[in-house]
Amino acid sequence: MERRTAVFAISAGVLPIFAPSIMRAAHAQAPANMVPRDLGQYRTMTLMVGSLALQSSQLATQRATMAKVKEFAGFETAEQLTIAQVLTDAPAPSVAPLDSTHAAQLQALRSLPDGHAFDVQYVTLQVQGHQELLVIQNGFLQAQPSMSSDVAHIAMLARTVIQMHLVMLDELRQIVGEA
Repeated sequence: MERRTAVFAISAGVLPIFAPSIMRAAHAQAPANMVPRDLGQYRTMTLMVGSLALQSSQLATQRATMAKVKEFAGFETAEQLTIAQVLTDAPAPSVAPLDSTHAAQLQALRSLPDGHAFDVQYVTLQVQGHQELLVIQNGFLQAQPSMSSDVAHIAMLARTVIQMHLVMLDELRQIVGEA
């Protein structure tokens, strides 16, 4: 099976499962500054928002108190490291710098004490970041004249993982809300 056919098959098979949790993010009107205009912007934007996901997840693997939150943080850390490796073609890419908004969000998370409030804020931050990443992937893919490039394939795969993570995060939000 061709790689592109497999990606579409996987995406088509899992999208109905994720629809309730991701539709608001997928159909939200993206701000113009969230839609990459070219490959360079796509990489930069994905790596920057991914850097927030990475750094906050590394922090959560150490400081989260709920086991499920720590587990997700571990998955997210591994995913963001992999995406950075793929997008930079580097085995150990440097962490992308954060813009002022994302830096402030990370600092606010760092300032919280360990415990329930930290877990809730981490999950909230991850939901927001994953929604941003979904907008970036969708915007990039919509601008592509063809889905045959490797970067378009990467964006399609990233979009599917982001959609899965939004479902997981929705479940985590319910769990931390009940605790």
